[in-house]
Amino acid sequence: MKCSSLSERSRSGYDYDAIVVGSGYGGSVAACRLSQAGLKVCLLEKGKKWEAEDFPTNTFQAMLATRVETPNLGCYGSKSALFQIFKQEDSLALVCSGLGGGSLINAGVMAPTPMRARRDPRWPNEWEGSWSSCQARATRILQPETIPHQFPNAKVMRDIAGEIEERTLDPIQLSVKFNQGESSAGLQQNACMACGNCLSGCPYNAKGSTDKNYLASAIK
Repeated sequence: MKCSSLSERSRSGYDYDAIVVGSGYGGSVAACRLSQAGLKVCLLEKGKKWEAEDFPTNTFQAMLATRVETPNLGCYGSKSALFQIFKQEDSLALVCSGLGGGSLINAGVMAPTPMRARRDPRWPNEWEGSWSSCQARATRILQPETIPHQFPNAKVMRDIAGEIEERTLDPIQLSVKFNQGESSAGLQQNACMACGNCLSGCPYNAKGSTDKNYLASAIK
């Protein structure tokens, strides 16, 4: 998969073997695996490619990076806004518009699937045989790391958990670089500055959003 605009491809009469819609954890994995299998892939993403310095770091910038669509009050905000809020009847949805999808604005928490969930009878039995290997494969790509800092509020929550659970919680892992290094696709990333802006887009290029790994691998 090569990185270029759809209009450029259309003018050249380029044919695709597969078209993937969306670039979050679903679309990026599909695009990566199809590309690695030798297929010519077109990935469609509504939003733009966000650089670390483009993400909002204060309330005013976050407001400018938000679009709201409601059935009664209409729409306001840029169509290419990072945060897209949709209101319909009793439902409210926040989605991300950008290369990397929701991975750009989530907390980056990488928790293994609990065994009780894996063995829920509503899942196909055939999945259990490959669940661990697929989870391990995703872990190698996303490279989650354990938080090296012990923040005061985290200590309070751990103490509370110790009082109500038989054992304390396992350390949380995030798809964030806490030391400068490379992503699984070989892109240079910086160390986390513990700014807390994971949910609004990492301004320090430390977060392992899918544009840094799966999509970068698909483009190679």
